[in-house]
Amino acid sequence: MSRWRALLRLARLQFLLYNLLPVGLAVSVSVHQGYPLDLTWYAVAQVFAWTVHVMTHYCNEYFDLEADRANVYFTPWTGGSRALVDGAVAPIVSLGAGFVLFGASMFLVAVMPSWQARVLATAAVLLAWFYTAPPLRLNYRGAGELTVAAILNGLWPVVAVVLQSGTVPVLLLVVLAPTAVLQVARMMVMNLGDRRSDELVGKRTLPAIIGYHPAVRVVVAAQVVAYGLLTLLAVLGSLPWPVWAAMAATVPLSVWLARQLLGGAMADLDPRRMTPVVFWASNHTP
Repeated sequence: MSRWRALLRLARLQFLLYNLLPVGLAVSVSVHQGYPLDLTWYAVAQVFAWTVHVMTHYCNEYFDLEADRANVYFTPWTGGSRALVDGAVAPIVSLGAGFVLFGASMFLVAVMPSWQARVLATAAVLLAWFYTAPPLRLNYRGAGELTVAAILNGLWPVVAVVLQSGTVPVLLLVVLAPTAVLQVARMMVMNLGDRRSDELVGKRTLPAIIGYHPAVRVVVAAQVVAYGLLTLLAVLGSLPWPVWAAMAATVPLSVWLARQLLGGAMADLDPRRMTPVVFWASNHTP
């Protein structure tokens, strides 16, 4: 039982709650555009997103093990699950589980009804796998933050809407655009907490490449860009004003996050100060 509990620790199931939102958003936009709700393909899209997400966690735990071992500033949201670091489960088990879920993901891709959905879903699986896996190791080459945004705020909802309607409504892309900007910023915040251990093992995330203070400035600027883009889209008539109001209601959290970062909450790598910042940064985007 202790081994099974360790395997579940590796899965980091708490992060799967996020997947309900981009998939649900896509289906909501589809229905809003006049397409009938198809619960079967809604379920397939959700299971696909969950499968790919857990696959990514198992894959990351294996290929990030050196960085996680070097990380003594971890929080409940950064630094991995610690199951491999603590020796609760063998690293090869994590990799094996990742391969099993890779196969399950591709099975779900194969049952999708159109080539468009299959191509988009395959892109999501490959980007998720090579986020840390060689030879691409995207998160080790300054592309990790963009990769996460491309999947969570791009490919997953786009796959879901294509399964529902066979097309990608412009409205969905309009809603996703500001959240994608915030997703890149959110991942930079997470990597700020891991920057010292990442630098030790040669993991080149954006904060490791550009440095702490420039990274903070980029994250703060991203808040302005995201809400400015949101407002511009509403003014141009591309985004309904009630949707703008609902999304703009999260500005206080953005302001709080900016103040924490500018006040040095992540500077000294104190897990007690970092934990609320990375927690709310993770919840701000969804």
